[in-house]
Amino acid sequence: MSRHEGVSCDSCLKGNFRGKRYKCLVCYDYDLCATCYEAGATTTRHTADHSMQCILTRNDFDLFYGGEALTAEQTQAFTCPYCGKMGYTEATLQEHVTSDHSDASTEVVSMMEMA
Repeated sequence: MSRHEGVSCDSCLKGNFRGKRYKCLVCYDYDLCATCYEAGATTTRHTADHSMQCILTRNDFDLFYGGEALTAEQTQAFTCPYCGKMGYTEATLQEHVTSDHSDASTEVVSMMEMA
């Protein structure tokens, strides 16, 4: 397994960790390693009801998914940060949030803005 270079777990503070990385879709710059995520780590700003996106390194993705190549034409899947429903494209996620969560008062961080 390869490492998440330049990333540290905001609970145990382990840097450049291996395995699954969980990125909060509500908190800015909040990541957990798989161990802390599975233990339900929280802080005063990050609570257990926040939606999280699982991120694999490129090498781990290839290992878990048999080396299936991703191309630019293939759709990425996104998770709604408000309700946790999965499988949206960028466009359908925007439509979903606009129609189903227009009254939401919590700001969320876009993964596109962080890239």
